[in-house]
Amino acid sequence: MANLRHCRPQESVTLLDDVSNSLCHIADAAELVRNVHPDEAYVAHASSAVQEIAGYMSEVNLDASVYQCMKDAEAEASRDSEGLSLEARTVLHHMRVSMEHEGIHLAQAEKQACIEMLDAEQQLAFDIVQRQEQARQRISSGTDGAWIPVSALGNLSLDQWRLKERSGRHGREVHVPRDTFLADRILKVVPCGEARRQMHEAQQSRDSAAEEMMVQLLAVRQQLAKIRGYPSWAHYAQREALFQSPDKVKHFLEATWEQLRPGFLAELRVLADEKEALGQGSILEPWDVPFLLHRCKEKRQEADQISTYLTYGSLMAGVELVLSRLLGLAFVQEDPDPGEVWHPSVQKFALRDAERTIGILYLDPFPRPGKKVQSAQFTLQGSKMLADGQLQVPKTCLVYALPPGSQCLSTSFAVTFMHEIGHAVHSLLSETHFQHLSGTRGTIDFVEFPSHLFEHFVLDPDCLATYASHSTTGARLPQNLRDAHCHRPFGHFEAVQQLTYALVDQAFYSFHPSPEKDLQTHLHSMLGSFEQGLDGPSNASLLELLGLSTATARFDHLVHYGGSYYCYLFNRALSAHVWQQSFRPDPFNRETGERLHSLLRGGSVVQTLDVIRDLCPGDPAFDAHEVPLDAMMA
Repeated sequence: MANLRHCRPQESVTLLDDVSNSLCHIADAAELVRNVHPDEAYVAHASSAVQEIAGYMSEVNLDASVYQCMKDAEAEASRDSEGLSLEARTVLHHMRVSMEHEGIHLAQAEKQACIEMLDAEQQLAFDIVQRQEQARQRISSGTDGAWIPVSALGNLSLDQWRLKERSGRHGREVHVPRDTFLADRILKVVPCGEARRQMHEAQQSRDSAAEEMMVQLLAVRQQLAKIRGYPSWAHYAQREALFQSPDKVKHFLEATWEQLRPGFLAELRVLADEKEALGQGSILEPWDVPFLLHRCKEKRQEADQISTYLTYGSLMAGVELVLSRLLGLAFVQEDPDPGEVWHPSVQKFALRDAERTIGILYLDPFPRPGKKVQSAQFTLQGSKMLADGQLQVPKTCLVYALPPGSQCLSTSFAVTFMHEIGHAVHSLLSETHFQHLSGTRGTIDFVEFPSHLFEHFVLDPDCLATYASHSTTGARLPQNLRDAHCHRPFGHFEAVQQLTYALVDQAFYSFHPSPEKDLQTHLHSMLGSFEQGLDGPSNASLLELLGLSTATARFDHLVHYGGSYYCYLFNRALSAHVWQQSFRPDPFNRETGERLHSLLRGGSVVQTLDVIRDLCPGDPAFDAHEVPLDAMMA
């Protein structure tokens, strides 16, 4: 780093990326280890390593000499437009802006205020997530919950739960803490409406301390956005996104709601008919919805039958098929070297193009004690051109909690599995010159596209039939189950849930806390337009029917995806459109595969809708907020 001021622009970018690459080798591996390693000593040391690297990076990001060298390199590159590649200019710009977001360019007093806000933002986010996790795991009489008569719980087993008990008017009662698996189970399977009502109302109670922490987090993030030159945190979160502004996100969400509403109302009427058939009236209450959804879905025996064709083994066969037939690559399992993996169940695979290894995938598929994540991708090494002219081989790890062996998986498990495979393939096929923008290291609404596209290798019934086999007989998926797989029930309901999360996210991050303003009033006002025209068989609000409220502490995604949660619904629509246009007729067409490979090879250097639309030759152009919705609705 000491030689940075003597470097030409290309040398500056290369040197900075080399340093970043070395640090990421340590920090990325440590981040994985502290989440999955069974030995607490390894976990503790890995956490220390992550913190030490983060501390060093904070120092570098506030190093005035490094910042000045970046500015000088950018200025020199602007005078010589052919001196730097697009990727090098993009990386240099990203690095310089990243330093400015930490306050390097500010006067000393403002810089110190920015540093303090960054520390506060990080600590608040950590404390909120910890509080949410502790609330889910805490089982005690002091936890918010409901006292429910055991007689009202029917056949629901309580053997594995150590619950507080008491004698009540209706005999023995147990205290069921909210936000637990048992609470959710009561809402889904207990026929007694009164028991479900009690549980629902307990779920809706507010944690005033957590709500105050959320307002504090919002206030800090809004101040940081202002320092960085943006009107709100939502504008900051979307600064390089495909949508570019919250107004366009709002346009997309409103248009999507208009398309979803008729189907959503029809599904509500199905639930109301089911309630009436049970002799309980036809007006839906919020605590009826989970129970009736579960009951209606259970009637579809095809769903259980399809799951017998979905095992870890059959999904891995699907991955091999996609990589070989669509992308022309070999997917080969290898024996890990001694000490290379952290548990005997971890598997290692090499992705090869002829004799050349182009990527390494580690799979940690099964649950075990101490494993802190259930579904995640961890990048271990990005693509990068090394000093000897060789491309650094990307490495990534996927972590799941799948039932082991030949046990059957639900469709949702299978979709999640293939979603994460999409992220991994994006990382492994990246061939960027610098690791800074390799693979999934880009803006979220761009990098979520490949993962959503890969979901269709499970969702498309004809595609699924090419690799899914019965867990015991090995038979292929029959035609009647293919037909049933085309018509998954309550798809509008699930999409509206995703839409509502995005609405709350946008409303929350458009609010600027002050003594004169009330967050709850603002949220209800912003969501009010989506309540209009909801003339279904219920007197409840949209949020209530979805089991939600405006208690912001109950929305985990407000911390992790602040201002950008819309990307999931957007990519659901975009991937469905691309699949319908280019993949549906022949999911393994090599010409289509070459276009996909070209997109993935570019990592996240060019993050535009154009490179995604290139997958659909001849498709009319459209802006992100006007993405075609027909394929998703189908």
